[in-house]
Amino acid sequence: MQSIAHSSQTGHATNIITGLSVGLESTGLPVIVISIAIISAYYLGEATGIADANGKLVAGLYATAVATMGMFASGVYVLSMSGFGPIADNAGGIAEMSNLNSNVRTATDKLDAAGNTTAAIGKGFAIGSACLVSLSLFGAYIVRVEEASDSSNFVVNVLDPLTFSGILVGAMIPYAFSALTMGAVGEAA
Repeated sequence: MQSIAHSSQTGHATNIITGLSVGLESTGLPVIVISIAIISAYYLGEATGIADANGKLVAGLYATAVATMGMFASGVYVLSMSGFGPIADNAGGIAEMSNLNSNVRTATDKLDAAGNTTAAIGKGFAIGSACLVSLSLFGAYIVRVEEASDSSNFVVNVLDPLTFSGILVGAMIPYAFSALTMGAVGEAA
């Protein structure tokens, strides 16, 4: 964030470049954390040794679904916290339109910054939860297809946590490289 403030002093173009760079860079850590959560939950579930009638280990997908529900358990708190952002933003707007003292606007600007942060956290939480839910729903679909077709031969196994995490990390790499490139351009400018 300090880099955005610093680049704001040199002009609009560098501010936009640095802001985009920081935004793109911020995709890296959440993707890595969610990938680690998926892999950990899956392999901890498989470590239980629970198998179906054919001897196929089945607890990995179940453990991933349980991890998803664990993430959703704090959903109410996170979503209610993200509601603080618009409230603080409106308070700042009302203070500005009411021509209140500048110290009131300074206080509401700090609240607005905190509100923007909580809104961003809420959005990140929602995206992470959606990622875990998509894995669980796809797993349920595959199980039903296997039951209906009496076959378990699929070409792409997205249920493999390493494959799924690889998809996530692979999708994140262009954002990370774009962030690095844009950050370098912003510094050079």
